[in-house]
Parts: sequence; structure tokens; C-alpha cells
Amino acid sequence: MILVTGGSGMVGSELRKILPNAMYPKSSELNLLDQKSIETFFGKNKIDSVIHLAAYVGSLHDNIENAVRYYEQNVLMNTLLTNSAYANGVQRFIGILSTCIYPNNGLTYPMKEDDIHNGAPHESLYSYAYAKRSHAVQLNAYKSQYGVNYSYLIPTNMYGLSLHLDRMHFINDLVVKIIRATKNGEKELRLFGDGSPLRQFIAAKDFARFIKLYLESGCGESLNVSDEYNRSINDMARLAVSLYNPDLQIVYDSSKPNGQFRKDVDVSRLKKIFPEFTFNSLENGLLELFEFYEKIL
Repeated sequence: MILVTGGSGMVGSELRKILPNAMYPKSSELNLLDQKSIETFFGKNKIDSVIHLAAYVGSLHDNIENAVRYYEQNVLMNTLLTNSAYANGVQRFIGILSTCIYPNNGLTYPMKEDDIHNGAPHESLYSYAYAKRSHAVQLNAYKSQYGVNYSYLIPTNMYGLSLHLDRMHFINDLVVKIIRATKNGEKELRLFGDGSPLRQFIAAKDFARFIKLYLESGCGESLNVSDEYNRSINDMARLAVSLYNPDLQIVYDSSKPNGQFRKDVDVSRLKKIFPEFTFNSLENGLLELFEFYEKIL
């Protein structure tokens, strides 16, 4: 049986469509911060594979204001779940990390999977980033010491269908802002920062498709997961506006932080191992989001 944590999120919701027979427990059924709850769950269910999507996440501001909570809660849930999985005979564990684990100032770009520890992460997310880095260390240690197939995937900036309007990723937030500005008759679209940071993006449904492929392949190499395109925030905003309301003028509030300037990753390892895997175009992904959010806003 496959256990998927974080099953109510964007990726988890997409996985439910293509891995319908996996287990997607609610927090009331599996409390990842409680060792007894985890042990009881594994005792009642025969789990052979774990896809660990769950994480304690939040806004850039909240990460800065509550750094201790972001570090401790993520380290705790990762440690308890990984330890209990191994203790209960789980041979396949796929951790889901984030590109924020990479150094703020990479020695070379795009960054490869082996570059994780070649410098400190960006200070705005250092607590969450180090918690995720520590899980990479833990999974590698279990694999090395016990010979189990424990590995991790590092997706780039995610977007996808989500009803959680209070905590959205950049592209989702951008689409919602464009729709609201248009419906309110506004002439300007106001965004934080100056639009210069560079980002790679991946649709949640593409990432879900890849997780399924990766799981079924038995591949044990940890991988960056993304297409190769590296776009500025401004380019993204201009593209999104052009698809929905070309008359909107983009205005930046440079008094607000940009976050990490760039963190683009190398995907040559992924392309070598899975040469036939393809990603949907960003334009199509944006159009799908506009259609989805237009109905509910």
C-alpha cells in the first residue's frame, strides 16, 4: 500500500486522480507531529511506499516572523515519519523538498543536485530551507546505512488548481490578482518587489505525473524536477496579463522584498533517466488557471 501525506494540497489532489488506490489520511487520522499517532497508523496499515508531500509552509513574511516554528515542525514530522517508516519495513520513501534548499549564491547556474550544501540558503527562508536540507541528509543516511530505496525530489515553483486562496504560490496568486483587478475595473496590477528575480515553474499535475512515473520505475536517484525555462517575475506577469487583460499596467512596489534572486536548477539527470517525460506549456497552464478561478471569484 502507498501512503501519501499532504494529500489535500495541490500535488496531493492531482495524485488522487492517478493513484486512486493509495492512502491519503487526514490529519485527524495521522498526526505527523505525534509519534504515537504515526506508530499507530503504521501498526494498523501495511505500508510499503511513502510519498511525503506534507510540510509546514507559509508566506515569506511568516517564515521570517516564525523561523523557529518552521524549522522545528518540519524537522519533527520528517524525522518521526522517516524513522517509523523504516521501523515498519517501508522500503520505498520519496521525500519532496524545495529549491529553497539551494545556496543563495550558487557557484554555478543552473544548480545540480549535488550543490545543495555548497553555501547557505537565502536568509528569508533559511529556517524552512535547513529543515528541508536536513531531510535530504536523513534520507541519504537511511539509504547508505540500511540499503533502503529512500530518495527525494526537488520541484521548482509550483502552480495548480487550489481553493486555498489564503496561502497561494506565486502564479496562483498572480492569476487571482489579475482577475480581481479586471473585475473591479482597476487599471493597475500591483506586485511586490521589482520583478527581476528568476524562477522556473512546474504544474502540480505534471509533478504528480512524474511522481507516479518515478515511483513505478524504482529509480533511487534524487532529482531536480522542472522544465528548463528560467523566467523573470516580470516576464511571467507580462505573459499572464497578455492572456487575460492586456490593458492592465504592471506596477511594482520595490519597498517589498524580492526574495532569492535566482535558484534555477539543472535537469540533465532527469532528462537522462526519463527522456520521454514532457511538461505542459506554461501558457496552457495559465489559461487553465484563469478558467478555474474565474468561476469562483
